[in-house]
Amino acid sequence: MVITPAQYAQTPVYDLLVEAAQGRLGFDQRLVRAIVERGEQAVQDIVRFGFGDRSSDRVRLEEDLIAILEHLACPQGLPFLIACLRQEPLDPSEELIRALQRLGPEAIGPLVELYGELGHEKGGDVAFILATFRNRDPRILQLLVDRIPYDAGDAAFLLGVFGDPAAKPVLEELIERATKDPSLARSLGNEAEEALSALECTVVEDPPVPTSIFDLYPEAIEPLFDVLTVEEKIEFLQSDSAELRADCARSFIDQELPEEVAKLLIEMARTDPNVGVRAVACAALGSRADEAPVWALLREKLEDGAAPAAERCGALVGLASRLRDDAELKTYVERFYSDPATRARALEAMWRSMDPSYAPLFRQHLEDPDIDIRRQAIKGIGFLEVSSEASRLVPLFQDEEFRLDALFSYALCVSVERLERGEMAALLRRIEEIAGGLSEHEGEVVETALDTRLILHGQEPVFSPAGARDLD
Repeated sequence: MVITPAQYAQTPVYDLLVEAAQGRLGFDQRLVRAIVERGEQAVQDIVRFGFGDRSSDRVRLEEDLIAILEHLACPQGLPFLIACLRQEPLDPSEELIRALQRLGPEAIGPLVELYGELGHEKGGDVAFILATFRNRDPRILQLLVDRIPYDAGDAAFLLGVFGDPAAKPVLEELIERATKDPSLARSLGNEAEEALSALECTVVEDPPVPTSIFDLYPEAIEPLFDVLTVEEKIEFLQSDSAELRADCARSFIDQELPEEVAKLLIEMARTDPNVGVRAVACAALGSRADEAPVWALLREKLEDGAAPAAERCGALVGLASRLRDDAELKTYVERFYSDPATRARALEAMWRSMDPSYAPLFRQHLEDPDIDIRRQAIKGIGFLEVSSEASRLVPLFQDEEFRLDALFSYALCVSVERLERGEMAALLRRIEEIAGGLSEHEGEVVETALDTRLILHGQEPVFSPAGARDLD
């Protein structure tokens, strides 16, 4: 059964997490709020979920669970946090470190025990976490002193971080020994002197400030439809929630439609009580616009002057593949373009048509103050390969609102000497350098764009699994 956002508050946290791990819920502010408002009960469900068998999960939630536990700072979450650190003790995330710090003295004992399990070599980051607690716990001091034979420089540095004046004689002795032991001197470096200087400074021991958890998530985000089965998607298309019906229908845009899905979308386009759902269903039927019943339905919607503008725009987007060769359809594009309220959808239909005659309009709107219009212009520059405008996309790499769209379109249109499969890896590196680095997701976006560009030119993709195998 589909869980709608309106049902989050009444649904057990454990069940919400199970659904999110299957991609059936989007992790957004609505979901986070429904979880954190349960307080300690939520923590118990998080721990139960975290220690369960997660091998069949489609989506990893560890980072989300850690963020929630940091926000709640409830001791019942400590076993899960320690388990996360035990699993990946090297270079733990800042979120995990903050979550442990927020628990304060209660985390010290388990962390000391974990360090004993891991040993000096793997436990270095655990020692660092303990050193940041600064609460003069003798167990931490002893652990740091015990690291000296393994790594004198690191131990001295951590003693400085820890800030306990009781470490002063230990550091002074280290410095004295180093004057007689060249090997120790090389290992120690200047760390002991710097640690002693740090001990002389007044330390302001403010409690850890929690991250504003709602800043980490969008207000609303759809389920991860890409990981769902067709059967699951059909459940969403039949949901009581108009938002979820529209989100799911949108996921079928530019996709081949299974017969049972096509039938549902046709029915939704005709009779759904929500105009937004009808509009998206029309757009999603675009891959079947050549079929007579779909063509007739979309043309009827488009030509109905009494129908809502959004519904008519959805039909226009659904018919975009026919736009290039249909003069009558073009008149509707021009009419919708002339109205600022429908201009964005007209521009979307233009770039979907792949008609190069529309290129001047995309140039004109690259700096449009309307976000949606500007986004469609960016996409148009890419899909129509308006290479002369590629340089105008580069400043948008610094704009969070448009960065992903600009990266995608830049990869589609930037000038290349040879558009060949063997050149794509170098082009990816070039884009990464221009963009000031790419996150994992951004890299995937650029790879998809480069593969799309190859496909549009009749070549096989490079970065998709099949394409990568072909290059081996």
